[in-house]
Amino acid sequence: MDEIATLHTLDHPNIVKYYETYNDAMYIYLVMEYINGMPLFDKICKQVNQVFTEQQAAHYMKSLFQAVNHCHAQNILHRDIKPDNIMITANDTVRLIDFGLAVSSSRKKDLHEIAGTPYYMAPEVIQGAYGKQSDLWSLGVILYTLVSGYLPFQGDSQAIVFQKIVALNYHFDHNEFSSISPDCKDLIQKLLVLNPEHRLTG
Repeated sequence: MDEIATLHTLDHPNIVKYYETYNDAMYIYLVMEYINGMPLFDKICKQVNQVFTEQQAAHYMKSLFQAVNHCHAQNILHRDIKPDNIMITANDTVRLIDFGLAVSSSRKKDLHEIAGTPYYMAPEVIQGAYGKQSDLWSLGVILYTLVSGYLPFQGDSQAIVFQKIVALNYHFDHNEFSSISPDCKDLIQKLLVLNPEHRLTG
């Protein structure tokens, strides 16, 4: 029901459309927009060299920034932005999906629980006190992954991944970054900022 309430407030071309709800004695059925395409995660895996051109990445990221900006204008945090929750349509447009973990920024108690997918979590989420800026960190992780084919924070366990995130332990040493522009690297650095108050806004 929380997800339905969230979807009711959102109306943006880069966010999946919600139409109506049906329910019976056991289930609630959400009628959503049909998206003819694939998750961004699958599109990444299908890339021959595992990376997108900087121009392709910019195309997707612009749409994601617009979608997240709309969510935040409605005081909605997505809390689980990752390639699996981003659909790329057959026309190569973006839809942000899966608002099952989304919450209103006014519900302070919800902003102390760890929610999301470890590789994409902002450090303040791990530490248990966060706000809208945590979604922008996730976009930084996605941009890094799109242009390099690597996650910025990797490890053999969740604990190691979390340690690297809170220590801001990432680098541009992968060969793929040799052809990436300074502007793109600068954008990543402005999104992957430990202090959310200093992080780029939506």
